[in-house]
Amino acid sequence: MKNRIALLLILALALPLALFADGTKEKAVNPDVIQVQLIPSRDAAYLDAQRMPMQQMLEAQLKRKVNVTVATDYNALIEGMASGQIHVGLLATTAYVMAADEGAAEAILKSTRYDVDDNGKLLKDKPLVSGYKAQLVASADSGIKGVKDLKGKKIAIASFTSTSGFVWPANLLADNGLDPEKDVTWMNVGGHDNAITAVYNGQADAAFTFKDARTLFEKESFYPDLMKKVVLISNTSEIPNDTISVIPNLDAKLKEAIRMAFINMMKDPNGLAIMRKIYNHEGYAPAKDSDYDLVRTYLARQKKWTFK
Repeated sequence: MKNRIALLLILALALPLALFADGTKEKAVNPDVIQVQLIPSRDAAYLDAQRMPMQQMLEAQLKRKVNVTVATDYNALIEGMASGQIHVGLLATTAYVMAADEGAAEAILKSTRYDVDDNGKLLKDKPLVSGYKAQLVASADSGIKGVKDLKGKKIAIASFTSTSGFVWPANLLADNGLDPEKDVTWMNVGGHDNAITAVYNGQADAAFTFKDARTLFEKESFYPDLMKKVVLISNTSEIPNDTISVIPNLDAKLKEAIRMAFINMMKDPNGLAIMRKIYNHEGYAPAKDSDYDLVRTYLARQKKWTFK
């Protein structure tokens, strides 16, 4: 009987230690200053100019200090969340999956946007969508008519961890009989806008971007003939939208407050204008991790490829 009691005491003491060791009983994080970071899916200098209005709006919603910064690249944001230095990340699709699979991110919302037609026109008379497509664009005089014509060509992309810029396209090339490692030259230009201008300026033959990244230049006089010089070749299958994600061990009440802050921000004309400028967000919808399982399938296939 004494031995049995002793064993129960040992188990009672060991259990909390075991739970803590695997993270399930890790102390909830409730920071005085909430660190929010943006992923640089477009020119970082542009995003940097927009971060302060977003910061002020979030502070008004959350009633505490917020610091909004722009990550140097996709991987830097994932590492920041994994280390606990960043509490909230506006993670693009593939970046979210990579972070979530490291135990560094939990999606609390996914963005919704207006869909766009093949001419880049926003379909404002249609319901908002929580998915999007990647597009292949090329120089009008490149002779490229389809994916198979990309063999031997230079392709501009936003990042090797960009879903629409690389993950979907690399798998699309493989599905069309091309070797994504050997048959094309990938140019990492650090943003979807930069990928478009690389084609426009003749530095790349083609680019993969989100649909339709060409509209980022609609109000810029530098590229008056962009839609004629950079033409749509094809679209991909649908990709789940980007996320608002938090670190998993963030205080539960704070997670909910952050979720509501983003939802309420979109009800405010100023907040909506801010998020439109940053990522073309029009609203937010509930997100669950399983929404991103196809991305995991594509990433698993991609592990056999190495890119420089």
